[in-house]
Amino acid sequence: MQSRRSSRKAINLPGRYYTGVGAPMDITLSDVSTGGCRFPAEAGKLKPGSPIQIYVGGSGPHRASVRWLENGEIGVSFMMPLEQDFIDKIQCGHIPDITPESKPGGFKPMSDALPLRFC
Repeated sequence: MQSRRSSRKAINLPGRYYTGVGAPMDITLSDVSTGGCRFPAEAGKLKPGSPIQIYVGGSGPHRASVRWLENGEIGVSFMMPLEQDFIDKIQCGHIPDITPESKPGGFKPMSDALPLRFC
């Protein structure tokens, strides 16, 4: 795993990613920074270098690339860094903790519009 350019803070934040094929996947981000984020891995779904589009706390889609897979988690980096003000807002705001009874699919639905396909 490479060292990152921006620091990340542990957080439980709803998100969603889209690979360009199939349905978008609801996820729970475990940390986020201006440069990337981390979330639990879906077995065999993504590989390092895979392009994705990701929604972070209702913001997006943001183009990203899978950088690593390790210990059941995926690390991605954003093609265009997120604004620090946005990161500060989601890190300091009140976001309910994820409980064992919660599941990513239980979050408020995001837009039904699918992101553009990758070319």
